[in-house]
Amino acid sequence: MTDHYDPRAALAARPMTAAQWLIIAIPVLINMIDGYDILALAQAAPVLAREWNLPDSRLGELLSFSLAGMALGALGVAPVADNKGRRPAILFCLMLMSLGMFGAALSHGYWGMAAARLVTGIGIGGMTATAGAVAMEYASAERREFAPSAVASAYPVGTILGGIVAIALLGEFGWRGIFWFGGLLSATLLPVAWFFLPESLEFLLSRQPNGALEKTNKVLARIDLPPLAALPPMPPRATDSGAVREIFAPENRGTLLRLCIAHPLNMFSFYFIINWAPRWVTDLGLSTAAGIGYSIYVSIGGIFGGLVAGWIAGRVGVRRLMMVTMFGMAAMIVLFGLLPAVPLLLLVNGVALGAMLFASACGCWLTIAYAFPPQLRATGLGIATTAGRIGSIFGPATAGYLLAAGMGKPLIAILLAIPAVAAALIFATARRA
Repeated sequence: MTDHYDPRAALAARPMTAAQWLIIAIPVLINMIDGYDILALAQAAPVLAREWNLPDSRLGELLSFSLAGMALGALGVAPVADNKGRRPAILFCLMLMSLGMFGAALSHGYWGMAAARLVTGIGIGGMTATAGAVAMEYASAERREFAPSAVASAYPVGTILGGIVAIALLGEFGWRGIFWFGGLLSATLLPVAWFFLPESLEFLLSRQPNGALEKTNKVLARIDLPPLAALPPMPPRATDSGAVREIFAPENRGTLLRLCIAHPLNMFSFYFIINWAPRWVTDLGLSTAAGIGYSIYVSIGGIFGGLVAGWIAGRVGVRRLMMVTMFGMAAMIVLFGLLPAVPLLLLVNGVALGAMLFASACGCWLTIAYAFPPQLRATGLGIATTAGRIGSIFGPATAGYLLAAGMGKPLIAILLAIPAVAAALIFATARRA
C-alpha cells in the first residue's frame, strides 16, 4: 500500500488492460442502445403517422419531444454526476430509458407518446455526457482519443441494429414492437451496469466523497493498480463551489460560450435529417423498409466517420476536422433534398452523409471533453450538450411546420442545412478549438 503515486497518471501511462476494456465496453453498449432508442420513433413514423392520422406538423413535434428530454437530461443529470458520482447517474438514466420505451409501446395517442419520448430523452441526455466521461477517464493515454470515438461510433451501430430489427418487428408486431424491444434492451443493460461498472476513478479522487479511499482501493484492485494509503490532495477549487459555478469561471467561460453557439447550430441540422429521412424516402414512393434502409446507410457511414474522426483529429486538429465535416454535412443534406427515387443514389448519399454527421459530432465531443479540467468534464459536456440539444429540438419540428405549410423538400433541405454552415464558420474563425 502506498500514497506516493497518482493512480490517474499510472492508469494513463500503461497499456490498456482487459479490465479497462471491459469498463469502456459498458458506455459503448449504452450509447449503442441510445442510438436505437432515439431513432425508434423516426423508424416507426411512416406507419404511426398513417395509423394515428398525424399531420406533418404534429409528427415533427413528436420527433422533437425526445430531443427536448435530452436537453433536460444533459442539464439536470450531468452536474449531479460531477457532484454525486457517474455510476448512480448512469443507473438512473438507464431506468428512465427503459420506462420511456415501455411507455411509448403502451401509448394510444399524441400526448401519451409525447410524455414517453420526453422521459426517454431525459435518460439519453443525462447518459450522453456521463457515460462518455467514464470511457475517457478509464482509457490509457494511448487510447484517450479512441475511447470517446468508440463511444460515439456505438450510436450509429445502435441505429443500424435498430433499423434491421425495425424492419422485422414492423411486419410481425407493428410499430409498438420497436419500442418494446428497445425497453427490453435498456432493462437488460441495467443489471450489467450495476455489477460491472465501477465509480469513476477521476470522480473519487477529485471530489473525494464519503468513503472515497475505500471505494478507490476497490477500483484500483479491479484494474490491477496498487492501493493507496491516503488520498491525494484535492484539485484546486474542487471544494470551493459547485461544478456549475466553476464552469462559468473566467478561464472556462469563453470556450463554453463558443461551444454553446456552434454546437446547437450543428445539432439543428443533424437531428432534422436523421429524424425525417425515413419519412422523406417513403414520400418518394419507396417502401417503409426502403426508408428505414436509408437510415441504415447513414449509420454505416456514421460508424466509419466516428472511428476515423479521432484518428484524423490527432493529426490535423479538431478545428479542421469539424470545418470539413460540417461543410460536407450541409452539402449532403442539400443533395438529399434533390435526389430522385434511385436506390443507388440514396445509398451513396446516405453513407457520405452519415460519415460527415458523426465525424462532426465526434469532433464536437472531443473539443468539449478536452476544453475543461477532469473535475468539470461531465458538467462541461452537460452544458454544451444541453445547448446542442436545444438546437436539435427545433430541427425536426421546423421541418414539420414547413412541410405542413406546403414548402417543397429541396428548399427545406437548403434552409435547414444553413445552420451547419454557420457552425463551421464559427470554428473557422475561432483562434483555437
